[in-house]
Order: sequence, then structure tokens, then C-alpha cells
Amino acid sequence: MQPRVTLRDIAAKAGVHHTTVSRALKDDPRVCAETLAKIRALAKRMGYMPDPMLSSLNAYRHASRGHQYHGTVAWISNFSTREGWRGSDCYKLYFQGASDQLMRHGYRLEEFWLREPGMTARSSSQVLFSRGIRGLLICPLAISRGHLSLQWERFSAVTFGYSLVRPKLHLFSAAHYRAMITAMRKLRVMGYRRIGMVTAYNMNERMDRMWTAAYSAALPVLPGSQTIPILQLGERARSARASDKKDHLHVLKWFRAHKPEAIISPTTPVAEWLIEAGYRLPKDVAVVNTSLHKEAFVSGIVEDSREIGRAAADFLVGMLQRGEYGVPSTPQRVLLEGKWYGGKTTAPQDQALLVN
Repeated sequence: MQPRVTLRDIAAKAGVHHTTVSRALKDDPRVCAETLAKIRALAKRMGYMPDPMLSSLNAYRHASRGHQYHGTVAWISNFSTREGWRGSDCYKLYFQGASDQLMRHGYRLEEFWLREPGMTARSSSQVLFSRGIRGLLICPLAISRGHLSLQWERFSAVTFGYSLVRPKLHLFSAAHYRAMITAMRKLRVMGYRRIGMVTAYNMNERMDRMWTAAYSAALPVLPGSQTIPILQLGERARSARASDKKDHLHVLKWFRAHKPEAIISPTTPVAEWLIEAGYRLPKDVAVVNTSLHKEAFVSGIVEDSREIGRAAADFLVGMLQRGEYGVPSTPQRVLLEGKWYGGKTTAPQDQALLVN
């Protein structure tokens, strides 16, 4: 049996230090392109294969160090204001979960606003790199579909949600399609047959149209629901905008015209609007929200956004440890399922009739 080719063997052939070989095989941007290409070609020619036992030992050593400081990860936001992203409870939970988990790995999460006066994509990349920051967590963008132009080859990066369409990075999100399917099944089991859907157009776009796709996929077993058109508020505007003060009037008009037994609404306060109009929930109509962030009055799917942040942080640390920089050739989508919460706005149909 031939002895295993080691990093030191490759280093001796290349005339460099073995740490340079280690960095080159991890695509570390600190290694110049010419040296990196030379080392990688040598490693391939010599038949180098990483030692799985050694990799496991390194991972164990890293974990056993506890909270020893290893560096800073940047939370990248591109809202019009520095604090703009904090307007979303979901994004704040992403940040909190990621920050807590990164601390366990010995990293600190620090905010970095791309619209700092005088900053460009190149200068932002240079500032991050010069500070030794290699890991980036990309906060969802303010617009439904957008792009960022950083020097990605210098960084390991993970994004949240679907608003960043270029470049295509590893992505973490709630399982929106599964949430809608689960909600439809729960309502069907409770005896609801005419189920309508209300959502905001640009929010459905942000979710890659998964809500409307899943709702439509569930309709074949609910003939009574097929005659109810999906109400997408703001569809004509087809752009991000402040909430239309007449949205609740559109919902009430749609409800009275189509008389659904239940309404699924991921992004709008339909329950509040119906109660304000004098309707009793769930006696007059049931309401479900498939994008809840905590258990409350409304029934629906509770997304664990904090856990999504933790999972993204774990994934990013793994990338940093493996030296995976740049835009991935095969981006991964990691979707975490939420949990059904009964709430007070749904009930089995025979019980709903008894609710005061």
C-alpha cells in the first residue's frame, strides 16, 4: 500500500511552507492565484486526498475550545437606512439566533451597512477584508428581487430568504411551501371546504411565489375552494409600497362576495380587519396565518426564525473552517419547517358553530 500523500509532501514539491498548501487547498484568498493553481495541480497529480480522521480531529479540537475568539462575522444589510432591517421581527430573530450560535463557535456578529456614505461595493469589500472578516450573513434585501456586488471570491457567505437573486448563495429560510400545505390540510381535517387566500403581492414575490403555488396545489381536493379567486393586495402596483389604507376594504368586499369558510393569509392582518367589521372568529369565518413568529391569538404556522439564524450560523462556520470562499457552484437551500399552532381563530366545523 502506498503511503498517504501529505500536505508536507506537496509543500516540498512546490517549494512552499505546508501552511501555504493548506490555505491553497481551501481556496484561501490570501494565496496568490498563480501559487494556488500550482499547488492544486500538484495535489491532483500526486493523488492527494484529505484524511477524514484528521478532519474529524480538527473539528473536535475546534469545538472543545469553547468560546475562544476566532474572528468577526459581518451581518450585511442594504436597506435605505442603517436600522431599516430592524423593522422586521423576523430579521431581528435571524440576527439574534445567528449571534448566539456564532458566539458558541468563538465568533462575534457585527452589523455592516453597505450604504454608508461614500462607500462602494469595492471599498466595502476592502474594508471587510482588511479587518480580517471572511464570513458574511446577508440580511434579506428591502426589495423583492435584487443583487449585491461585493468581491465574493474573498468571502464565505450565506443569505436568508429569496430576495437576493444575484449572486446565488447558500440560502436559509422557513419552509413556506410546506407551511401552506400543512395549513390547508389542517383546515380540511377540521371540516372547512371553502378556503380562500389573501396575501400581499410583493410579499408573495419575496417568497418566490411559494404561498400561492402551494395553495393552488392543494385545491384539487377542495372543489368548493376552486371558485374563490386568490386576493393579492397591491398586485396592480407590482412594487414595494406602504400599506394601502384601503386594503381592509378590498378584503371585506372580497369576503362578502365569495363567502369563504376559512381564510389563509400569510402577511396581512385579516383577522383584525374582520373583527373590526363585526365578524366573529371562528364562528363566522376561520383565519389562519402561515407566517407567525410567536404563538398568539391567530391560528397558523409558527416559524422558528431564531433557529433559522442558528442553522445559518452553523453552516457558515463550517464553510470558514473548510475554506469555502466565493459563489458556490451548487447553491444549497436549507428550509426549516414551522409548527402548527391552534390559536383561537379556527375550530372543527361542528364546534365553530358553538363559538360565541
